[in-house]
Amino acid sequence: MDENKKREHFFIINPRSFPRRGDLENFIKQVEKHFWRKRIPSLFYHVSRYPRDAICVIRKYLAISTPDTTVRIYAVGGDGIVFDCLNGIVGLPNAELAIMPFGGGSDFVRAFGDEHYDSFRDVALQVAAPAIPTDIIHCGNNYALNFCTVGQESAAVMNAVALGKRFKQAKLMLPGLGSLFYILGGIAAAFEKNLCGQRYDLRADDLDYSGRYNNINVANGPCYGSGKFPVATAMPNDGFLDMMVVRKIGPLTAFSLMRRYLRGKYYKHPRLCFLRRAKKITIRSDSPLLVNMDGEAFFDSHITIEIIPQAVKIVAVNNLSYRRRAEFHE
Repeated sequence: MDENKKREHFFIINPRSFPRRGDLENFIKQVEKHFWRKRIPSLFYHVSRYPRDAICVIRKYLAISTPDTTVRIYAVGGDGIVFDCLNGIVGLPNAELAIMPFGGGSDFVRAFGDEHYDSFRDVALQVAAPAIPTDIIHCGNNYALNFCTVGQESAAVMNAVALGKRFKQAKLMLPGLGSLFYILGGIAAAFEKNLCGQRYDLRADDLDYSGRYNNINVANGPCYGSGKFPVATAMPNDGFLDMMVVRKIGPLTAFSLMRRYLRGKYYKHPRLCFLRRAKKITIRSDSPLLVNMDGEAFFDSHITIEIIPQAVKIVAVNNLSYRRRAEFHE
């Protein structure tokens, strides 16, 4: 980080990511202690009140910052707060995004390597680290860092989120439950008949892949769902989207495929799924599209998913780089 450049530090915190009484206060004290010890000025906080609250707050804050000031936005919490912070900084060249995975956690930072996950919770490391150019996903009015799914996988994520809300305290106290919820959500989604073999008009760049599919997973990052990596080839800085498509299969076949699919072993089942790489993907259907972007769900009838290369800067603790988990091969 350039120490001579004027900087401000703005922490956006999801209070629900700190389940025990006093945890949030202790975190803020830890931050303040570090900034006081290092004599770093310009420290600000915002405790998020509801989904998308942070987007407007960040925009208003950055609107009054001077053009020669770099504002580092710290997304403290899980995927939801990262989604909000990302959509708040898109298009603003003087903003950087630091992801601090607390509570439910954010799997995007696993793109640097699973063993470094806890390092992203370290305030001192986050403040001192450089920020690296990173691609993002654009779909409709939304932006995402990690993935955009259509079909049964979207239903699986929605089911997992619902379970997480129902057993919120247990999930926060036992982080391993998040992985279990995704598996249970996937099992339930496999039996949703309206999503089994839905007809899609699907194009990836100039190629037509229209057909009946259970699931379309468009990835910018390799990991989601508490350490799952179905599209292990995805890299957040290569200028491409990696698209995994699961053909029409029945619930029992989907269930038997699930474990290998979530571990990126798609190539062992070439008749059931395939991988393609593209910069722009369009999807249409006569039935509603069930879409999920980094945990945010919505319905549509026609979507365009595009990669925006090097659109934001993500803080990389310890000067880390994105790590490739698997080589791309069709």
